[in-house]
Amino acid sequence: MKHPAVGILEELVRIQSVNPHYGEGARGEQELSRYVEAYFARLGLSVRRQQVAEGRDNVIVELKTGHPDSLLLFEAHMDTVSLGSMEQPLVPVIRDGRLYGRGACDTKGSLAAMMYAFEQCARRPEGLQSDLVLCASVDEEHAFTGLLKFLELELPVTAAVVGEPTELKIVVSHKGCARFAVRTGGRAAHSSVPHEGVNAIVGMAKVIGYVNDRLAPTLTRLLDPLCGPATISIGTIRGGKQINIVPESCVIEVDRRIIPGEQPEQVLSEIREELLRWCAEEGIDCTIEPLLLDWALNTPQGDPLVLSAQKAAASLGLADGLYGETYGSNASKLQGIRGIPSIVYGPGSIAQAHSREEWVGVRDVEQAARFYEQLARSYRRS
Repeated sequence: MKHPAVGILEELVRIQSVNPHYGEGARGEQELSRYVEAYFARLGLSVRRQQVAEGRDNVIVELKTGHPDSLLLFEAHMDTVSLGSMEQPLVPVIRDGRLYGRGACDTKGSLAAMMYAFEQCARRPEGLQSDLVLCASVDEEHAFTGLLKFLELELPVTAAVVGEPTELKIVVSHKGCARFAVRTGGRAAHSSVPHEGVNAIVGMAKVIGYVNDRLAPTLTRLLDPLCGPATISIGTIRGGKQINIVPESCVIEVDRRIIPGEQPEQVLSEIREELLRWCAEEGIDCTIEPLLLDWALNTPQGDPLVLSAQKAAASLGLADGLYGETYGSNASKLQGIRGIPSIVYGPGSIAQAHSREEWVGVRDVEQAARFYEQLARSYRRS
């Protein structure tokens, strides 16, 4: 017999919720938000919409149990990346214990499990030791504006569980990032007389060599026991307008992953200072522009949330160890901005997220729903 959380997931997958950042045909989260709103409204729960942008609303559900001093947040995002080359991205198919569909893994599986767990708590609130709130947020796949808008409400959240594919592992730390663009300038000239110009691409080639050969090797000493080393990666490059013009501009976008203990602003400042100094010595016209700064997650392992999560997992026969991840999530904003102890937990693997054959294990969705409910029933701010 199909678990109700799996049925919810099938409905979520059928609703296209591609983040508008991913281009034409992307519908955003509005239709999905209406589904989530209607789901909880029929249970008689307090449901409100929070506009983040036109046609893009967070859905916030509250369950008050008489414990306002202990408020546990469940958060999962509604948006997905583009449909890509998936053959039937909006048709949920269960095959060999897997449910296929865009967003099934990242992160509608988590959202479905949270919705079911929240419903069970609402139907049987006796014994709950905390008030509960669920936020189905927008725009996690691009700029995190949904979660940032939610934080403006300043609800007295004392702990949070963020749904992402963790393979049902309790994630207490993950990397953050300092993303930035580097632009080299030159002087345009006809390609028949290249010596009359200054080639910005040639200058950028030297910058790329410096990043790979000088900056990257120094990061191996910055090592977190759960998340691994800090890293730096050049993701895009754009330069030149046509083949017969010496290019006057070239831009790369760089992703520096930070580990717990590092601060994104400080990391970017140090890179900027070092790179600009070196470029000046080499005679390279260079500017640096910040793109995205995000904290690393580093929740204390003795926090009541973490201990409750371990207890809940153990009671269900699930992994109760503590883990770190190399990717980021909304959890780091909860901790970095408001100091809210947070963990990341959910069904599926990051290896399947955004992939051509995105899927999540059906059994994992069921287990996640049980974990979320058990955690909701056992957590209490000490």
